[in-house]
Amino acid sequence: MSKPVLVVGAGPVGLTMAAGLARYGTPVRVVDRLPVRTIQSRALAICNRPLKAAINHAACL
Repeated sequence: MSKPVLVVGAGPVGLTMAAGLARYGTPVRVVDRLPVRTIQSRALAICNRPLKAAINHAACL
């Protein structure tokens, strides 16, 4: 059993990290400074590495 992990920031990198940790069974909690969810994009661009990591995680699900 792994210890819970707190991910600060619900942007592309934070959510990719949370998804990767959860995939391996690690309990994750994501916190963000915005008090409510938004339907608007918060990323003007996604860097290459987080995008590749997100694609790899999605391909393995």
